[in-house]
Amino acid sequence: MTGMSAPTTDALLAALATVNDPEIRKPITELGMVKSVTVDDAGHATSKSWLTVAGCPLKDTLRRDTTAALMGVDGVTSVDVVLDVMSDEQRAALKTKLRGGVAEREIPFAKSGSLTRVYAVASGKAASASPRSPSTSRPRWRLTACGSVSWTLTCTASRSPDARGDDGAHAGRRHDHAAGGP
Repeated sequence: MTGMSAPTTDALLAALATVNDPEIRKPITELGMVKSVTVDDAGHATSKSWLTVAGCPLKDTLRRDTTAALMGVDGVTSVDVVLDVMSDEQRAALKTKLRGGVAEREIPFAKSGSLTRVYAVASGKAASASPRSPSTSRPRWRLTACGSVSWTLTCTASRSPDARGDDGAHAGRRHDHAAGGP
């Protein structure tokens, strides 16, 4: 660079402060995503930044915005953007920072050694023989927990027969059971 001094690191960081993370929508300098930024005597700037995840779908946007911001600094002639991936610890620290210093809530049921088991019960509907024929349904059962010692199983099928020959006799039936027995 003839007659011009190289930009300062402070000028480069000020330019990077205008670059927002495309997903979090906050400046990458505020999020601690700037690993380093340097410039040589020829005006070639190198910015090293952290991505939150390896497969970041918007890394090209981040690279483009970083390049544009640094090219706007007087004395910068070219830009090289290097992207690295945050470690699990860095990502956890960023999550805590974004939550205002409050750590992520822990789910007690997900802890190892938890005796609580969560089961999902779903019901389905039989497909009709033709798209234009009225929908037919099989009996659908709903399991409802009623405390630690009992549960209720309720059939919600209609009274009309279904494609499998069920006469709808289960409709409205309710079965209450205590724990340990059917």
